[in-house]
Amino acid sequence: MASSASLVSAPVRGSVPTSGNKPLEPLYALSVSEYVNRHENGTIIEQRNEETILKRFNDLRTPFKAWPIAQIDSLANSFTTTWLLLVPVPKQCEEVIFPALTDNFRIEFEERIYLSNKTYFLVNLSATRVKNPYEDMETIVGPEVVKCAAFNIQVPRAVKNDEGDQEILELMNHMKTAATLDDFQRITLDPTCQKHVFITWDTFSNTYEAELAALHRLTGGCQVESRQVSSKCKAAFETILEFKRPNTTITNLHDIFPHLRNPHHPDHRVRRSILRRFRSFNKDHVAAFQGLKSIPNGLYFVNGCPGAGKTEWNMVVSALIQSVRRPGAKRRYNPILFLVDLNKTVDDAADRYWNLAKECGLHLRIIRMHGWPYEMKNSERLGKNQTQDCDQQTDFTRKFLTTANIAKTLNARRNPNKAPTLDEAAWEYYEKHKHGGFVALKKVLTRMDAKEVLHHDDWKCLRNEITKLYTAVLKQTDFIATTPVAAYGGFAKLFKPDIIFMDEAPHARELTTLIPIAFFEPIAWIFTGDVKQTRPFVKSGDPRDALKKGLEVNPYSEQLRLSLMERASRLGAINCSLLINKRAHGNLHKLPSDLFYGGRMSSDYPSSRQFPETVRYLRRHLEALGNGQRLNANRAIVALSASKEENHCHSFWNPVNHRWVLAEVKKLLEDPAFRAITDSKPGRVMIQTPYSVSMRQYAHVVKGWPVEWQERTEVLTVDKAQGNQADVVFLDMVRTTKPGFMDEAQRLNVAITRARQAEIVLMHPAMTFRLRQGKQVPTDYTSKVWEDAVANNRLFVV
Repeated sequence: MASSASLVSAPVRGSVPTSGNKPLEPLYALSVSEYVNRHENGTIIEQRNEETILKRFNDLRTPFKAWPIAQIDSLANSFTTTWLLLVPVPKQCEEVIFPALTDNFRIEFEERIYLSNKTYFLVNLSATRVKNPYEDMETIVGPEVVKCAAFNIQVPRAVKNDEGDQEILELMNHMKTAATLDDFQRITLDPTCQKHVFITWDTFSNTYEAELAALHRLTGGCQVESRQVSSKCKAAFETILEFKRPNTTITNLHDIFPHLRNPHHPDHRVRRSILRRFRSFNKDHVAAFQGLKSIPNGLYFVNGCPGAGKTEWNMVVSALIQSVRRPGAKRRYNPILFLVDLNKTVDDAADRYWNLAKECGLHLRIIRMHGWPYEMKNSERLGKNQTQDCDQQTDFTRKFLTTANIAKTLNARRNPNKAPTLDEAAWEYYEKHKHGGFVALKKVLTRMDAKEVLHHDDWKCLRNEITKLYTAVLKQTDFIATTPVAAYGGFAKLFKPDIIFMDEAPHARELTTLIPIAFFEPIAWIFTGDVKQTRPFVKSGDPRDALKKGLEVNPYSEQLRLSLMERASRLGAINCSLLINKRAHGNLHKLPSDLFYGGRMSSDYPSSRQFPETVRYLRRHLEALGNGQRLNANRAIVALSASKEENHCHSFWNPVNHRWVLAEVKKLLEDPAFRAITDSKPGRVMIQTPYSVSMRQYAHVVKGWPVEWQERTEVLTVDKAQGNQADVVFLDMVRTTKPGFMDEAQRLNVAITRARQAEIVLMHPAMTFRLRQGKQVPTDYTSKVWEDAVANNRLFVV
């Protein structure tokens, strides 16, 4: 975050000349041409850098341990078989690029196969990371299997022999760990069954394609009527350029959904549990809810501090909207698209809303969509000879057949506390309606179960019927949680949301945020998040770092690191702010409030409730680190005299800090008086550190602790900590020679706002200054953390 001085001088129009490798200053208000110039060129450079990184990884040929489990029978055809592969997730490392759920890539087996005096190589096999079918079966298959990543891989079976005829070979049969997917007794990570595989990435990126497609759709002036952007979407885009409102259309959600005017009115019959949550809104939540009466050009921005209940506000507002059908609507419930640019956060949001709806008795169809099957290449089609030609189309076939096969084979019930994926919802819908609208699909699947060979027309029928099934499911779904990139493409034709929420919006690059504006026309787009905590990630954000890594320096990196929501904040376009912290006790909110929120972040608890019994107990624990003097806040800075950073694998850790933190965490976990505030359960601990090597060192030790301790301890890097919290947080800053990157406002804000009851920061005085023109000057933020501790007698030198 820039200082207040730089806010005044930051440019508003026109490019700023750049010298050397220094990036251009970001613009907060832009013309269309400048917007296109900066975001298009900056994104293309990012795309080229990603290609470079992927090519390097491919060339490294990093081996991964893998266990081929068994064949997925329903996906077999005359040309290929499909196998389930389990791969332990490797430790986080900059050099390793490991697939996320729904990623497509290629696999090569290290092993050579010898059949009939010939040698065969399993290379260039199409693969997709899928949901681990055993993830909810730990008591059956054990924790090692549950924690693995699962890959579907396609293996060729048709090979030309010396006479030129097609010969069927089963190249993987000798590798299988189990006879079938439900042969649970043999599904283990037995070292004798282990193979080594190499992952190869296609350098094409759906993310950048989706971002640039959104930009071009809003700025390209397409002449094809079906591809033209609506006047509402165009007005929204014109608004975000400068956030000036000369031609503003005001949307009032309380008029469109009249029950929002007074949700408690008995005529609306809103569920009591929803009203109970609504009544728990504080004054900031209520102000944001009332602000929905006046939404300029469909865009509504809600900024919230740590612990403000941003996601809870999104959930309750969604539930209120979906409680009553709006006048004139064809649908019983008002469809909502919930977007987050973080896969784990999407999972959590979908599950949270799923359980909220269950608790409230709202019979909603809720889906977590992990990805969208983009146009399939001919060679990737099921039941197709690679030489045959066919129009490209969205193809759900492989994902549906995989889900169906696993559901039938494992006969395992889906976790009732988790929202179904799109494929799971499609399978459940088919099972319910297979004797009605999907008789043709039932016939084909029955033939496949009988191991009949399907011909070209059969596969065509199968694809069409499965597409019909997914279309029916999506048209009847009420709430879909997914990422913006997954929402790009054909999905927008099948799901028409009334409202789009984009949570954690400051985390997304601006063009990612543009996707829902370019491809959907809801009643309103609601963006929530905290510009003081997160900003978009850019690979070439630091010119020196980019050059060191052999990447192209991106002169537009600072523009790309400026989110749409932060631009709105800089230009005074935030509609409402949530500034009441409901998380922190023990006056923990005061320092981050002064540092990052101009003193405006307040606590939800009056001074008389800042130190309940469990918090007072932890205050005594902190006071024991020093001379026992009473502390005015439950935050202690600890400076270890012997502390010394060490460089390892291009990262840092601090063995002295490491040992001290682990010893202190053990003391707390052994202490029966260490309890949570609300329910008197044993207290929970978080260990935070800025560096991945340091995090891995902590995680390795914690894995050896008793299970009960492991369940109460979380180890995270600062960059992964947002959205997480614990009763006591240990923040190991690691460095002893310079501040590193912890003097960045957003990072430090996240780091010192995770604790509910107490926080202990391990910090060296060298983190309080940096060299500028050969002179020592105080750092912008870490020096103030230190000064606050000194001024309030909360600095302990050990």
